[in-house]
Amino acid sequence: MTAQGVFRRLYRGLIIWLLATACGTVLAANPQAEQLITQGDAEVRALHAQEALALFEQAAKAEPNNAEIILRISQQFSNMIAAAKTPADAEAYAKLSLDEAKQAVALAPGNPKAHLALAVAYGRITDFEDNRTKVEDSRHVKEECDKALELDPKDDFVWHVLGRWNYRVATLNPVLKLIARFVYGGMPDASLEEAERDYRKAIELVPQRLIHHHELARVYIALGQPEDARKEWEKELTLKPEDNEGVNDQKEAREELEKK
Repeated sequence: MTAQGVFRRLYRGLIIWLLATACGTVLAANPQAEQLITQGDAEVRALHAQEALALFEQAAKAEPNNAEIILRISQQFSNMIAAAKTPADAEAYAKLSLDEAKQAVALAPGNPKAHLALAVAYGRITDFEDNRTKVEDSRHVKEECDKALELDPKDDFVWHVLGRWNYRVATLNPVLKLIARFVYGGMPDASLEEAERDYRKAIELVPQRLIHHHELARVYIALGQPEDARKEWEKELTLKPEDNEGVNDQKEAREELEKK
C-alpha cells in the first residue's frame, strides 16, 4: 500500500470536522476578521475552496496570529490538491497546507485540532516525496495523532486517522520497510489489530459516522475476517452519508456484499 493510496482519502474526516467548526462560534477578536471567517465558512459549506481560501487569507491579514483562521487556510490548500491542474500545483498546495498547519501548532500547541491538521498534512505531503522522506513524515503522522489524543481523547477523527496510520504501516511495502529499518531504526509499532482497535474507538465515540465502519471493514478483510467485514458493510448501509464520498463508500459496500 503506497502512502498516496492510504492518505488520498484521509482528509475526508477533517473536511467534515471543518464543516462542523464552521457552524460554530467564530473565534476572532477583530470584527472584520470575524465577518470574513463567517463568509469563508459559508463558502466551505458550498464546497468553494478557492473562494473560501481568499476570504480566510484576508481574515489572516486582519488577525495574523489566529490559529483558527490558519487552520482553515491549511484545510483549503489541502482541498485544492485534488483539483490542481498539474502535479506541480498539487505539490505546492500540499506544501502550503503543511506550512500553515505547522504555524497553527506553533501558535496553539494546546489545540488538538491543530495537531490533527498537522498529522493529516504530513500524510498528504507523502504523495509527493521520495521513499525515505515518506517514511520520516509517516512517523510525524503518528506523533501528531498521539499529541492530539493527549489533548482530546474523545475526538473520533483522530482515532480514525490513527487507524489509517496503523493500517498503512502494517501493510507497508518491502522497500519502505527496508528504508525504515536501516535508515530510521524501524517504524513505531503498528498492526492491523491496532487499526481495528482505533476504528472501534472511533465508532464508540460516533457510531453514526459511516466512514469509520467502511474503513474497519477494510481492516477485517486484511485480517482475513470476511464475516466481520460484512457486518460493518451492512451497518454502514443503515447510516446517512455526510458527503459524496460517503455515497461512494455505500456503493462500494453494496458491491462487496453482492459478491458474497
